[in-house]
Amino acid sequence: VWFTFHPKVMKKSRLQPQAETLQYPVENYTKGGVYFERWKWSVIKRADQYAVRLRDLKHPALEKFEPIPTYAYDSAWKMEAFFEPRYNQFISITNVLGQVIEWRVMGLLRVNFNGKTSELITLEDEGKLFLIFSDDTNGKGTYPSGRYLYVPYPDKSGKTQVDFNFAYNPPCAFTAFATCPIPPKENRLDVAISAGEKYPLISH
Repeated sequence: VWFTFHPKVMKKSRLQPQAETLQYPVENYTKGGVYFERWKWSVIKRADQYAVRLRDLKHPALEKFEPIPTYAYDSAWKMEAFFEPRYNQFISITNVLGQVIEWRVMGLLRVNFNGKTSELITLEDEGKLFLIFSDDTNGKGTYPSGRYLYVPYPDKSGKTQVDFNFAYNPPCAFTAFATCPIPPKENRLDVAISAGEKYPLISH
């Protein structure tokens, strides 16, 4: 997908003429999108559909943004885990729009909660181990559909740590125009993880 400003816009804005800008695939982004004054355009793909995402970089809500409330840091939620890799495996992940996305599975993450071992599916996100999970705090202090977390790569023996203190809200907690993936059933925990970000103070 290529993007070029209309000549009249270029003239009106006194912008210097520029060559066409490649906007998709995303790995060819130069600045993550095309910018003009207060606006940013980017191209996204969800399932087999494409869309243009427009952002207002000076929206009044940005000035009113309140810090995201969090639980107090608790070292008990920095937990030992074992990572078992998976190869050439994919899983169907549904997003908040009901679209189904095929996502690469990086492996299983074994974590012990109160004497019970849970196996969580970790996904690939820009070369990182990505965890989409829900727990018993959802809708009772944290965002209803779940939260996200990046996990460090394991050592040679498969050992790593999961620090739930860094669990964060999905973009759909802040805007109705996001396309957030929701946790697969394997990652829906029956334990209350009182760590990380809470429900944001803003509404959309």
